[in-house]
Amino acid sequence: MEVVRFTWGGVLKVVFNAVARPPVDLARFYVDRDRTLIYRWLRDEAAPPPNRLGPIVRFVMDSTHEAERAKLRIEMNAYIEASTLEDPVKTALIEEGDFETYVAAVLRLALTERRKKPREDPPPTRLVVPLVTIVFALLAAISGGLIWNLVNHLASWGYYMGGSGNEPSGVAGLLWGLIIGLPIIICAELTLGFTKVTPETLKLDQGLTVGLFSLATAVAGFIFYNSGIRGTIEGLALPYAAQELTIALTHATILSSLPLLTIFAAQGFRPRNPRLLILIFGLPVVVPGLAALGTALVGLPESEVAQLRGFVVGLLLRLSMFISTWTLLSGSLKPSTSPT
Repeated sequence: MEVVRFTWGGVLKVVFNAVARPPVDLARFYVDRDRTLIYRWLRDEAAPPPNRLGPIVRFVMDSTHEAERAKLRIEMNAYIEASTLEDPVKTALIEEGDFETYVAAVLRLALTERRKKPREDPPPTRLVVPLVTIVFALLAAISGGLIWNLVNHLASWGYYMGGSGNEPSGVAGLLWGLIIGLPIIICAELTLGFTKVTPETLKLDQGLTVGLFSLATAVAGFIFYNSGIRGTIEGLALPYAAQELTIALTHATILSSLPLLTIFAAQGFRPRNPRLLILIFGLPVVVPGLAALGTALVGLPESEVAQLRGFVVGLLLRLSMFISTWTLLSGSLKPSTSPT
């Protein structure tokens, strides 16, 4: 039998493999924390303080019936037997008769063992994570545009780069938003690799996030392209650069804010960091806006500039939306002063 370390993350994975409820329920209803913290617990990057063990035990008791408890005990005993714990400790845990006491003892021991473990430097393999993130970011940004161009070709539409008088109206606007949003949220979820942790409990949580995010981008695209916003801005007779900047900022605000808000709804986030919120919601607005302003100042014929602007602004909008989405899902910019 392969010997494994007895860790807090390992114990929690066994629990979620047996409990038919997603981590978001533990975060939202029992420990009053964001879902991202639960994933840090699962990866053994953090652990709760001892006073959070009671709510976690209640979560297990409320979420299981006798069959699930028997399954959890079998799987946990196998994990204990294969662990590096001393034999008397293993025997004391396994022979505990009361299930609630058993769960509490296992969780308490996992915390104790974690405090004994000296802090280790991150393994070298963590260095590949930024590269993986960059690859998926580029994939999310490029694939949306490629799929949209393919749809235009197959449907004989002429909306390729958008622009005044050439925007996807009606169902095309709805479809455009869907095609842009799906690669962003799917690539963000794949980058995080959450399905490798506890696939049985995370599929519903991920599916809800992907579904709401994609629906929101579709609705946002329909709203912008069918509400006459561009015509209203053009009717203000602003200077050319100011007009294009205003259109780009409005477009990016509608297209990015609504999908990002759905992540809060789907995962029960309670934002506590105003600077993080400014970054998440501001990046997909400011970056395309600056790109639109820059292309508006290029000394080329207007028809060529419109094509260039459509390409650059669209690409940077998708790229910055991926960054904000990934940041929200990973919780990587949350304050790190306390692991709890």
